[in-house]
Amino acid sequence: MLPLPAEDALVRLGGRINRARRARMLTQSDLASKSGVSLSTLSAIESGSPTVQMGFYLGVLFALDVLDGLDKVAVLADDPALVNRLSEDLLPRRVRR
Repeated sequence: MLPLPAEDALVRLGGRINRARRARMLTQSDLASKSGVSLSTLSAIESGSPTVQMGFYLGVLFALDVLDGLDKVAVLADDPALVNRLSEDLLPRRVRR
């Protein structure tokens, strides 16, 4: 079970995917075929289903040509936990307990 904010984020992402598809005048069938997913999987993605594999979401974003924005997600330089760490090279290769 995902935390509610994560579920809400998926619902918003699904809505944006739906709008991007319609803005490109693509049917669900067209986009499903173009992204290599089934029609039911695309429908689940557009609904923001948390049970769909992340790779399928990425395939749809790629097919819509909007995958570039993903590079802005979880950027280490923007992470407040890394204020004192200026480079990824300074991070430990592994964290053990």
